[in-house]
Parts: sequence; structure tokens; C-alpha cells
Amino acid sequence: MKFQWLCLGLALIILTGCGNSPVGQSSEGGSNTAQPQARVLLIGLDGTRSAGIQQANTPNLDALIAEGFVDYDAITNDVSLSGPGWASMLSGVWCDKHGVVDNDLTWANSRFDEYPHVLFYAEQQRPQINSASVSHWAPINSEIACADERGGECVLDHVMSVATDIEVRDEVVRLLRDEDPHFLFMQFDDIDHAGHGDLTDGGTDIGGFCPHPGGDPSGGNQGGVCSALDYNANYISTIELTDGYVGEIMAALKARPNYAEENWLVLSSPDHGGAGTVKNQHGFPTAQERRTFFISSGQAARPFPDAQVKIVDVAATALHHLGITIDPAWGLDGRPVAVVDAPDYVDDATPSCFNPAVFLPDIGTL
Repeated sequence: MKFQWLCLGLALIILTGCGNSPVGQSSEGGSNTAQPQARVLLIGLDGTRSAGIQQANTPNLDALIAEGFVDYDAITNDVSLSGPGWASMLSGVWCDKHGVVDNDLTWANSRFDEYPHVLFYAEQQRPQINSASVSHWAPINSEIACADERGGECVLDHVMSVATDIEVRDEVVRLLRDEDPHFLFMQFDDIDHAGHGDLTDGGTDIGGFCPHPGGDPSGGNQGGVCSALDYNANYISTIELTDGYVGEIMAALKARPNYAEENWLVLSSPDHGGAGTVKNQHGFPTAQERRTFFISSGQAARPFPDAQVKIVDVAATALHHLGITIDPAWGLDGRPVAVVDAPDYVDDATPSCFNPAVFLPDIGTL
């Protein structure tokens, strides 16, 4: 904690008691008993289709779902690339507002000065929180979390961009073990690399984001039809490997000395799906590429039957759990979902940013 409230005066202590007031704690009905402090763990799984976590052996993600809510039919931007996907998730607004519609060129025209990273709002409204962002894909930190549009000031307490998913895991475990984070975001990138066929050992892989060995003729909540020829076993095995990292992180979370008093909301979602007209690509407005998933887990998680979860809802949900009132002047497109005391959901239209005349899909590094 960056500071704590001090109780002054013996009379005040006698009358009301000395109450520490960290993020998310409150007293009800004059009682001195504080509610568990609200904290957020946001797990970003780049390029992970809903059907991928359903098909793969993912006991740790399954455990999160069992303790909360999942929407396998969540949706991202119609420009289903990492740039606009992570920008929308972390700013809470669609691409027509934040201005990012690719992975490279439009960062220069982004509007994160007007629509900043969710952790900017959290730090602004609750300066005492400890915030952290650990990412394998560096632009998340350099272009969104600590963008130059705010005068070069990075309000986050801890920012680290690393070269591997293992380093993401290790740093997040360290932060949970040795530090006191209130809002911790992480991004794993290797599932996306597997979908593209990008192998770090110098080998080759056919690529493909299709998780079904026999194809997916059903479509529906599997995220669209894919052919048996698109199947990529490495995609499934990488999902399973990353699920193991999630398990280690959750073990570190639950081993925290004050875990029982910490009201952690664990959220997980990807930036996009994959496999469209070319099996190792994404970026187009197809069902396979736009459809994602959304997990909300913990004692504050609640069912959300009202509508399809949008990627912009992630930021609003995190802010709501932290007890931060969302100011309409911020212009957020997202709404709190699948969390206790969330207001009635307003299912607004999703704007389109897809322009086929200038669009370039992400086909990986091969």
C-alpha cells in the first residue's frame, strides 16, 4: 500500500474504532468489520479461440470457470488483430474511439490521451493501489499502458515487457509472492504464435487456429466452421502448456498470506480468435476470428445471461469490482458484466472499423 489512513484521537477510537481503508473495503451499518479488499487479476491469452479451451485439457481454466462464469460467445472488434483487440480490452472503448486498427501504423494516431488504459483510471481514482502490467507482446506496454500521449508519464507501478511466456509466468508469480498488487494484468503470446505456425525452435508448423481434429461442422458457439485440414495439434498443446502457467499463477495467488481477506476477481479473455480464409491468419470480420471468450471467477463473480459479452466490457468490469464509479465523461463503451452488483446491461451497437481497401491480415512471421 502506498499510504494508509490514520485514526487520530482517543475519543474517536473509543467511539468508532480504528479502521484501515484500503481499496475496496467499507464498513456497513456502523460496524468496524471491513469487507474483503477488491483486487483484479486479468489474464490475457492472445489468439485463443473459445473452441480451443473447450477442446484442450485445461484443468486450471476449467477450475476458474467452475468458480465463476464463462461466455464462449464473447466478441472482439471486426478488425480482429492484436492491436485493436488489446486496445479495446484495456481502454474499454471500440476502435472508432481509440483509433488503433492494425498492429503497426495506427499506433501513431491512437487516442489514449482521451481514452487511456484501464489502469490509468484505477490509479487516478485510487492512488493507493499497486498496479502492474507484464506482457510478452511489447506494444501493450509501450503503446497502450505507457503511451506518449500522456506526456511520457506512466502511472503504473510496475511495467515489464518480456521475451517469453515463461518470463511472464515467472514475473507474475514473483509479484504475487513478493509484492502487494491490487490490479495485475498479464499477456501470454505463445498460443497466437502456435496458431500462426511460428515455432521458436526454428522448426516449421502448418499453423492453423482450428482446434478440432475432425473439423468443426457445427459452427455455433464453437466460433465458426473450420476444416479438418486446418487442424493444428501444436495449437492445442500450447493452450494446455499455457493453462499450466495459469495453474502456477493461481497457486501463487492462493498462497498469499492474506489471500482469505483479499477479494480477487480473476478475469480472462483473448484479443481475437483465428482461422479465416487462410488457416494461419486472423484480422478479418469472420466468426472464427471475432469470437472469443470471457471468464469471470471468484467470490464476486456472478452469472450473466443478459447479452453477449464484448471485449470492451473487461475494463468496465475490473473498475466496477475495484469500487470505482465509471464517469460517463470517460466515454467507455464497455459495461460491468458477470460481477456482483453490476448495473443493468445496455447492449449498444458495435461500430465497424474494417476497411478492406487498406486492411492487412496477421499471418504470423513465416
